[in-house]
Amino acid sequence: MTDLRILLVAVVSFVSGLSAATHHALGQSEKEIQSKLDDLRSDNIPHNCESATKWFLKNREKLKARLEEEFYKAKDPQARDAILHVLFNTTSFTPDPRFVAAVLARLPQEDKFVGNRDIFTGPSEGPDRLCADGAHWEAWKFINDHFAVFEPKLKEQIGKTNSVLVLWGSAWLLKKHGVLQDNVALFTPVVLAKAAESLKTDNIWYNASQAVRLFLLLGDSSLPALRSAAKSTDNQTSSLAKATIDALGGNHKAFGYLGSKVLLEVTPFGPQVKPPDWQDSVIDLYLDRETYP
Repeated sequence: MTDLRILLVAVVSFVSGLSAATHHALGQSEKEIQSKLDDLRSDNIPHNCESATKWFLKNREKLKARLEEEFYKAKDPQARDAILHVLFNTTSFTPDPRFVAAVLARLPQEDKFVGNRDIFTGPSEGPDRLCADGAHWEAWKFINDHFAVFEPKLKEQIGKTNSVLVLWGSAWLLKKHGVLQDNVALFTPVVLAKAAESLKTDNIWYNASQAVRLFLLLGDSSLPALRSAAKSTDNQTSSLAKATIDALGGNHKAFGYLGSKVLLEVTPFGPQVKPPDWQDSVIDLYLDRETYP
């Protein structure tokens, strides 16, 4: 063996030994890491994803770069959402443009590919909490925490998306950061007409609620779209549109009708909206009535 080959073998052996020593020092071997990654996938083994997610949460700071790499390679929706959950809850993790795009692409999928309530149980608070509501909900807090990074692309999505969840959540975040009025023009007549389509009877959970909350956030700029929707032959569309118009004018009974049919108090994250003291009494007026007024 030549001196050069001897040197190369020594270097390779040193690097391999260093890598193994590093994994050992961190308390993880490559075999263990890969096994936990495999457990994140949807494979009908009870609690395997939950158990692996807890393990990654405990090791998140050491493995965040590896998890981001695996996120882009993962084809299994459950594994991708589990990795998102860990990265969303890794304080030192900073999203780059590729990750921003991936998070925004996840939002409109909602529960189409994976229902997180079927994956996770356990603590919903604290550093090792498990999110049971879905990555598309948990993402909003992460976006809020990194708003400066997400804001340009978030605003760009408003004119492109067909998701009323994305429209409402974006408007809510813009308002939370005090910039909704500066960006209200992004919610064009075309965008609001798309949102109004979610008012109809379509058996899609919560989309009408999200549309109503969006229109209430946008205030008077919603009125043209609502007036058009109020002429719909679909009773739910016309009634919700008429009630939202009246609610924007301060009509208590209109809030009663809306409160009896949709969820007004929901927020993307954090405390829910506290209803006024008079709301319950006016809700009672419409519990058995489908048509407004």
